[in-house]
This record gives sequence, C-alpha cells and structure tokens, in this order.
Amino acid sequence: MKGIVIMDKPLGVTSFKALGIIKKAFGTKRVGHTGTLDPDATGVLPILVGNATRAAELIVSTDKEYVTKIKLGVRTDTLDLSGTVLEEREVNVTKEDIERTVASFVGEIEQIPPMYSAISVNGQRLHTLARQGIEVERTPRPVTINEIEITDIALPYITLRVSCSKGTYIRTLADDIGEALGTLGSVATLRRTKTGVFSLSDAYTPEEIAQNPESCILPLDMCFMEYERVDLDERKSKMVKNGVPIYFNKHKNKTVRVYDNTGDFIALSHVEEIDGAYCLKMIKGFY
Repeated sequence: MKGIVIMDKPLGVTSFKALGIIKKAFGTKRVGHTGTLDPDATGVLPILVGNATRAAELIVSTDKEYVTKIKLGVRTDTLDLSGTVLEEREVNVTKEDIERTVASFVGEIEQIPPMYSAISVNGQRLHTLARQGIEVERTPRPVTINEIEITDIALPYITLRVSCSKGTYIRTLADDIGEALGTLGSVATLRRTKTGVFSLSDAYTPEEIAQNPESCILPLDMCFMEYERVDLDERKSKMVKNGVPIYFNKHKNKTVRVYDNTGDFIALSHVEEIDGAYCLKMIKGFY
C-alpha cells in the first residue's frame, strides 16, 4: 500500500506521535511526514505511507496556509502562549496601524528562526539547546508571505489568515508584527488549514484514521496533478522499473506522471534529451 493520509492533528500531539498513530493504524513502519507541525498547533499534517515516503523531498517545498490568533503586548520564550512570559508592553494601536503594518509583511521577507524550533545547528536541535537555557546565533532566512488577511481585531488579539512559503515560522511573524507595531506579539492559537493541494476538507482525525485507515488514504499522484500523465505498456513499464531510460517524443523537456500497464502510478520522470534523442528519465520511483 502507498499513499498519503491527511491528519487533522490535534492540540498537544507532536508530529512524531502523529507518525506513531499512522504506523499503528496501517501496521507498517514505513511512514513519514512532509514537514513538522508544532505540538501547540493543529490542522493539516500530510503523512506518507509505504513507498510514498520516497516523495517526501518532492512535497516538502509546497506553500502553506494558517489561521492564527496573535496576542499583542506579550513575548514569551517560545513566542507562543505556552511559553514563559519574558516581557509585556502596553498595546496602543489603531485598526489602521494594524492594517498598514500587517500589509508591510507581504512579499519576500527575512526571518530569524526561533530557538524553539527543529532546525539543527552544529548537529543539535535548537529546541534542545533552548530547553537547556542555551541561545545561539541564527542566520536570517528568506521566506515569502503570499497573502495576509486580517479576519478579526479584538485587542489585544488580532486574527490573521496567512498564506506563505515553506520554512515560514508564524511565531516569528507574530513577534515581528508586534515589534513593528511598537509593542510585542505571541501566538495564542495556530491552525494549519492548507499544505499544497491539501486542505482541512481532506483531513481526518486520529480517531477516524484508527477506525477505518484504508478509507482515509489518498493516492500519491494527487500531489503531482500539475504534470501530464503518461501510460506505458507492460514492456516499457518493466524498463522504467529497472531504471532504463526509454525513448519518448512527447512532452519534451517536461516533468510527467508515469503509470504502468495496470494503471499504477510508478514514477515521476522528466523527458530530456540524451545522446540526441528524447528519453523518459526517472526522477523518483514509487513501486
């Protein structure tokens, strides 16, 4: 079995524990996620099952969407309200201040990753160092904020819908917005509503997955529907599965989804020129 399960991750569940839920439900050790979600966040967590785990590196770069409630006037060590309060400031801002400031974050920006994150520095996770009271210098990273919509203002809270690139830390965004408003900001709640083509409408709770796992698994090729489909006969299917490039004169210089003679999605490939002829060359196989 191979495919992708979209979990609606509950509050307090780590991404590692979410993998354990899927392992138990499907009776397999071969599972993997396409990017972690904080224990204090909820929502869309895609988990790959079986040979689909080979697609992790191809899916991880997809855009994300979140709904977050930010509390202004407070900063914690974790940059969310589960942490220890480090500082508090007055909140003296108008709706216009908030609208203008939030809009200034749309586009490509740089973020300094929070200490409480899974990033490794010199072989150690930042969150491990943070729990030891150690803070290290972090290099700013470019991320893209595609869109921010203010959905509610009830000071000291503001609620935002954020569409962003991979690697964006909403906790850092909350902290930066607070600073830009002349105060502070920490995440009160965070829910991921989309990852790539998947949204909450595709997601199942851990209880639903445990009760009927096979009804919750989606085909892996849903992740790659932007590419043209190529169907092969039995002979060419065997060649592709053996890693042999085959002559192919359609979809030149394009990436394609490859299906074998039974209709099974077996590979993502690229049609490229090799020794003067166009061939189907595998990017990643899923068989």
